[in-house]
Amino acid sequence: MRWDKTFLCKIFVLATGISVTTSASLANDDELSDFTEEDIFIDIPQVVSATNLSQKLTEAPASITIIDQDMIKASGALKIPDLLRLVPGMQVYDVHTHKAGVAYHGMTNDFPNKLEVMINGRSVYLPLLATVAWETIGISIHDVDYIEVVRGSNVPTQGSNAFLGAINIVTRSAIKDPTSEVRATNGSLNTRNYSFRHAGSGETTQYAVTGGHLSNDGIPRYNDDGMTRYINLNSSFTPNLSDNIDIELGYSDGYASRGDGDKATASDANFLRRTHASNHQMVTWNRVADAQTEYKLTYYHNYLNLVSPTYSEAELDALTGGNGAATIALNPLGIFKDSEHGEMDLHDLSFLTTKHFSPNSNAVFGIGTRFQRTKSEALFQSLDWQEETRWRLFGNWEYKLDDRWVFNTGAMYEYSKNTHGALSPRVAANYLISPDSSLRIAYTRAHRMPSLLDTYGQNILRYPAGVGGFVDVISRPNPDANPEENNSFEIGYLKLWPKSKAQFDLRVFYEDVTDAIDAYYVNDSEDTYPGDGRSRSQSNNSSWINRGLEFQLKTGLPLPWESNLIFNYGYNNPQGYRDRGPRDNRSDSLDTRAPNHTASLLFSTQPTENTLIGLSHYYMDHTEWLEGYSGGSPRNNYTRTDLTLSQSFDLDFTSKLELSFIVQNLFDKKYSEFYKYNEFDRRSFVQLKFSY
Repeated sequence: MRWDKTFLCKIFVLATGISVTTSASLANDDELSDFTEEDIFIDIPQVVSATNLSQKLTEAPASITIIDQDMIKASGALKIPDLLRLVPGMQVYDVHTHKAGVAYHGMTNDFPNKLEVMINGRSVYLPLLATVAWETIGISIHDVDYIEVVRGSNVPTQGSNAFLGAINIVTRSAIKDPTSEVRATNGSLNTRNYSFRHAGSGETTQYAVTGGHLSNDGIPRYNDDGMTRYINLNSSFTPNLSDNIDIELGYSDGYASRGDGDKATASDANFLRRTHASNHQMVTWNRVADAQTEYKLTYYHNYLNLVSPTYSEAELDALTGGNGAATIALNPLGIFKDSEHGEMDLHDLSFLTTKHFSPNSNAVFGIGTRFQRTKSEALFQSLDWQEETRWRLFGNWEYKLDDRWVFNTGAMYEYSKNTHGALSPRVAANYLISPDSSLRIAYTRAHRMPSLLDTYGQNILRYPAGVGGFVDVISRPNPDANPEENNSFEIGYLKLWPKSKAQFDLRVFYEDVTDAIDAYYVNDSEDTYPGDGRSRSQSNNSSWINRGLEFQLKTGLPLPWESNLIFNYGYNNPQGYRDRGPRDNRSDSLDTRAPNHTASLLFSTQPTENTLIGLSHYYMDHTEWLEGYSGGSPRNNYTRTDLTLSQSFDLDFTSKLELSFIVQNLFDKKYSEFYKYNEFDRRSFVQLKFSY
């Protein structure tokens, strides 16, 4: 594994110096001496995403960013992906108005596929598209309690989809948040967002019902409108002191526009509505057997149906000079206007055992299986289901050598008959400089198993003699695709100031990605498409290295009222290539396929108990996504500033009315994040919430 030691060491020393300087301004030894060690430990956040063990943030084997309720309210974000702009090293972009992309360290297109995304531990990563379709996940931003983001590969805990990182969205529970509310948001793009929440409880049961209608008309250039409706039930049943059963049920449907944002006019971009309908069920049983042993059994099921329109005979007549019927006869499964079409069905069952051997030794280990199947006339050229069963064995052992050293070692072995097996281990050591600060060093070898789309995806179109009698072989399946591999090394430093609720989190990283899967072009004797003569398949043709650092600084500010500042920065220096195959006879450099610099800042202040002012600022460096730019023109760097003003009114002891004004892109610096003509201008919204 190649490792530029000098580069990493210089960055680590520089960033640690920033932290030491910052600590002098945030807290001094006298302030910290007011706290006992027990007080400090109580104030250190607990996280579970890194290992499936509940751990102090200072003892986790990975860098973890927590987006809490205060950040959500101050950000003024209307969509969940926008919250992830507040994570160091993360890139968030609007492909279309109703299609968001979320990537970590770049190297992606309009279907980012190297991040695991979960809701309460349930994966919403789609085997049909090998990505996350955010508009189909069936919750709104107002349903979110907090988000845990593991920055860096978390395959040893959460499987191959967590190749570069993992996101777990935790929704508001009736136990922690028993309030009920209704909310309405209206504004730019003719936005019409409405949601409700009702929570209740009985002697042994708590529940929350949430639902909503989210829609807007899209940007004026395209009118790429979209709408989502959803309803969810979350309940918790505690029959005795040892057992707890959580049940989640949900349904969502709607539509989202799809088209070509590289085209300047609506007629050329040809936006259309792709519909979606989904449902999920999840049951989790937790049992505390004794002081040393806990069990967790989880089953969930996801179903999603995406429907894209096909060309009618009349439309094909216009395109083929009156040969519409003959073209349909040669393509009986239909010619689809967009590739996002098909069904997916996923069942996942896992069993975990947590053992507390001693105060210094804790372990979790488990087994799981996932059955997933997809079918798509557009993506697989078949009415048959493509199926896969994956098995996984996983575990993590946390050992505290003494008051200073904490070691974590974990691994996951995944097996599928389609791609055989892959072992992904991780080892990490944390040195506690003090009860509230730690140094971490970690190494991970992670694998991403090829998706069903990578393995079986194909698309062939046939045209009659009246239009040239050609065959356009767009893609072929590749059953021989191997798992991608990521050898990553990181050094981390975490410093907390519990009294001021401040922290500094630094991660210096080196990621060596090999056998990455991308489109590979070959000459195809069947392809008689004029001037083309090629087909593609998904092959292990790319490799790159990411080197860089990222940090987050949270601190209170010395103002007369409560005020906070969060600053995030990420630097990445990618180097790599992808082989485009013998048909193109070239290799593409990947050195510019991720932004070098990303940053965000969130300032919030409460002049009164019922008044909130939030100001957020975002920056992303120029980049050339693997898709989303034309004529070799990269997406330029951009800045964006959002403003939130919120005032609440206490109506009585239990009910409250809240009025918010939100302005996104306050200074109207129009910019494009992905496609050239999908521009983001100034947008204003009014939000009204009644809680009781």
